[in-house]
Amino acid sequence: MGVEEDGFTLPELLTVLAIMGVLIAIAIMVLLALLERWRVDAAAHQLAADLRLAHARSVNQLTDWRVVLVPGMRGEEEGPDYYLVRLKTPYDDGGPVPVLDGESVLRRTFPADVMVMDQQSPSGRAIRDDAAMSWCATMPGRLCSGVTRTLEFNSDGTMVAFVGPSGTIRVTVDGDPQRKLTFLSATSRIKLWPW
Repeated sequence: MGVEEDGFTLPELLTVLAIMGVLIAIAIMVLLALLERWRVDAAAHQLAADLRLAHARSVNQLTDWRVVLVPGMRGEEEGPDYYLVRLKTPYDDGGPVPVLDGESVLRRTFPADVMVMDQQSPSGRAIRDDAAMSWCATMPGRLCSGVTRTLEFNSDGTMVAFVGPSGTIRVTVDGDPQRKLTFLSATSRIKLWPW
């Protein structure tokens, strides 16, 4: 009598390998989507923390701080996504061009392809700073090349958005996934919306 050997045939092995390949491909796609979502989430939390930091510093140091957002920047080669800028003295809207503290300009860049995007207003136009704002040209190294969106935190605890009393900022990778931050000038409140 011969010894009987059990085993898998070649078609059975190929079927198992094909199923495993499909499952691994699906797992990789899900993982990449999760990583992108986590990057957007981390960037949104970074921006919210920096907005709160600018508010706290303006009150504690008794001078104005600005957060200048630069929508649409992708990565460090195009430039920072936003700046934290300290003014030397409190600034009155009706006064002269503010004097910036050149040593207190902090550049912030989001990871990978995450960027700040404009939120459209109900009228359909983007909410952006006036391109002719004279203080932008006075920033060290001409930091404000392109469209900007500015939030100013004053030493009395208030916040001024140059585009209106409140608004929304999107942190995204090409629109999906995205996180929204809303701000209200009257209360200096920053809210990070859930997914």
